[in-house]
Amino acid sequence: MDKKEADRLITEYYKKFFGFALSKTGSADRAEELASRITLEVYTTLLKRENIVNVDGYIYRIAEHVWARFAADGKKNGYISLDGIDIPVRDACADEDRSEEYQRVRREIAYLSKIQREIVILHYYERLKLREIATKLGIPEGTVKWHLYEAKNCMKKGMKKMRTPGMLGIKPIELIGKGHDGSPGKKGDTSDFLARRITQNIAYAAYWEPKTINEIAEELAVSPVFVADEVEVLEEYGFMDKLPGDKYRTNIYINEPKKEILEAIHGLLCKNAEIICDKYIPELIENLGGYDRSLIYVPDHDVNLLLWSAVPYAIGKKFLIDKEGDTTAFYVKRKDGGDYIAFATLKTDITLSYDEEKYEFCGDMRRWSYKYPVEAWQLNTYYDKRSGNWANNKTSDFEYLYEYLAGILKRDDLSQVGKYRRLCDKGYLVETGGAR
Repeated sequence: MDKKEADRLITEYYKKFFGFALSKTGSADRAEELASRITLEVYTTLLKRENIVNVDGYIYRIAEHVWARFAADGKKNGYISLDGIDIPVRDACADEDRSEEYQRVRREIAYLSKIQREIVILHYYERLKLREIATKLGIPEGTVKWHLYEAKNCMKKGMKKMRTPGMLGIKPIELIGKGHDGSPGKKGDTSDFLARRITQNIAYAAYWEPKTINEIAEELAVSPVFVADEVEVLEEYGFMDKLPGDKYRTNIYINEPKKEILEAIHGLLCKNAEIICDKYIPELIENLGGYDRSLIYVPDHDVNLLLWSAVPYAIGKKFLIDKEGDTTAFYVKRKDGGDYIAFATLKTDITLSYDEEKYEFCGDMRRWSYKYPVEAWQLNTYYDKRSGNWANNKTSDFEYLYEYLAGILKRDDLSQVGKYRRLCDKGYLVETGGAR
């Protein structure tokens, strides 16, 4: 073909070349590169051929061949194509990895369900065939195809969506006063499971309204991959419930303090405290005066120590424990053996007219022994010198103390040194004039 005719055809087809390239790559930059390659190949070939019967068909076949080579080069250079979406793979160059398009694609892969995310990575990144993926995951090949189809649709929709962070992504909350009502398990309680800020914010995101993992991720402006891992643990141990529609609801009581409510409660408590001090405490002291003290062990027969112990115990049993409302019906049985209601308080910057810390207490804490006839009750307050929380209040402490009082625990027995040290560290044994 003469040059003049070839030039005319190239001018006529160039826009078609670019449209073809754009439909294949989905990227303007890569479409320009592909269109340039097609143009060069078509022009060179036209100059060498004569008497082409079907010019359209001939040029289309050349374009397809160039696209095939272009796609193959893309794979070698770290690119794969997901129905028009180009994804740089792990060995792609750093500049491409930082591109806005790549970041969006990677973001949308993270928003896929766990199974869809795994299939996309295995197929497009690890280059496994659908049959191989089915074998690896232990699911039918048809199921793999369906998940891959759904994943591509989700990614296409996600690429067009503007994802904006929620308030927790801009201003994350912090939970304090994380505790339990009931019996903790081997892995601890609320404070242990909600020790990290990200876990606290995940729990709070689904507290007032059930949310999917993706919705929680958008609220926190983090990858759904991290959210999914955290939610899995929270659900496994009863801190979140899975609802229909793959939504999750937090199963923790979260108190959100309000200044006017706290001040009103404090006023009521002060009035009640006056009544208790004026009417109940004198009656309690009078009854203790006639009680058979031979049934109570009081170190050095210290009456004040007896009163100091008996008053909070009696008040705790009579006023702090609601005998009418049994909360055990709301306990959650947990995988590690725990059986309790989880609770926490939202940290705020409220300034109160009183020192809230002085009103905090931990209890009532009861401990039973199946080894000895001993039962312990403990209430930790702001005024105690005792260190540690409920986890440091062990049944074994009271078993050691019983052994000491019963003469089983011998002070000169080296094998019992650890028990003595524990009792001294807890303040259950006190050194007085060289003796305990």
